[in-house]
Amino acid sequence: MSDERAQRLGRGEAADARGRPAATDAEREGRRQAARTATEAYVLGHHLRVIREEQGLTQAQVAKSVGISQARVSQIERGEIHNLESMRTYAAALGTRTKASVE
Repeated sequence: MSDERAQRLGRGEAADARGRPAATDAEREGRRQAARTATEAYVLGHHLRVIREEQGLTQAQVAKSVGISQARVSQIERGEIHNLESMRTYAAALGTRTKASVE
């Protein structure tokens, strides 16, 4: 629990069902952004896997081309890697590219 949330709870401000102080707008926005980032990484990883499979490549072949381990390729495809540069390098190895947008 953040110090700010502990102070709010001590002042008798709103609490959730478990008695914890309610999240601030900034904390809720941070959670939303983290969820958005994780979802985008999952979707991009899935697309990269589909492209790889359409090209008839194995994870090991892509890993060798990119210079990373097969396990790292698997992590990217499962959306566990949120590093945009890693995803761009992977996409380039497949002859594709990624686009990033800021909203």
